[in-house]
Amino acid sequence: MFLSSKNIEFFYGNAGLFSNYNLHALDEYWSNHRSDTTHQEINEIIDIHLINRGEKIMKQRRLYQIKKLERSFLISNPIGRFSANIIGVITKILISKKLIKIY
Repeated sequence: MFLSSKNIEFFYGNAGLFSNYNLHALDEYWSNHRSDTTHQEINEIIDIHLINRGEKIMKQRRLYQIKKLERSFLISNPIGRFSANIIGVITKILISKKLIKIY
């Protein structure tokens, strides 16, 4: 089921009256609760308003968070392994010189 052109014009005109905060709340709601084509159309209208205002939509924020996490994993794994190796070597040296006692 699709929205009629009159309903689209009505919703598009009224959605422009909402504040950015309310549009973000609606975007989050419709991104998580869209189940049919009318919900998708409503979400697209809200996304259009947010993009026109220079705001990031829910999809863009999720992609940014995913990319940020991927970058942190790419950086942290080699650095973490390197630092663990350094700590291991220092510990072995200290144990061999009997500066650290193992109980």
